[in-house]
This record gives sequence, C-alpha cells and structure tokens, in this order.
Amino acid sequence: MTAQAMLTETPRAVLGRLRTGERLYATTTETATILRYDRRTIIDGINAGQIPAIRVGTSWRVPVSWITGRPGIPGADGGGGNGLAA
Repeated sequence: MTAQAMLTETPRAVLGRLRTGERLYATTTETATILRYDRRTIIDGINAGQIPAIRVGTSWRVPVSWITGRPGIPGADGGGGNGLAA
C-alpha cells in the first residue's frame, strides 16, 4: 500500500488491517493515522521515549500491542482521548 493511500484510510481501517495481518509492528505513518496525530509527532514521541519503537534500517516501527492498548483507539478497550499519555 502506498503512503498516499494510507493517508486516506480511517484509523479503524488501518487498525483492522494491522490486526488481520497478524503484524507485530506498525510504521510511524500507520501509528499516526490510528492515533490521529501527525507522523512527526509520533517520531518526536519515539525520540522522547514516550512511544516504544524499534529501529528498522532508517525507519521506526511501533508495536501493534502498544497501539491497541491505548485508550480511545477504535476497536480497542479504553476511554476517550487520543492515546498518548499526558
């Protein structure tokens, strides 16, 4: 899937695709779409240690288990909010 196509997906669609594919890690673009943040904000959170991630080459990958554990994520348990700790 192209980056442009990912930008037009709903957070629920991206999360569903990640769960269906049994993937362990999501790209920063996928993470940003699900959490409804800008990709740069996700990268800043990774660099600040607020978001767990692994480095794959020059890219970051965020554990899907961390994403689905956030409150306010479509299809995940939890309350409202955007998913990042205050």
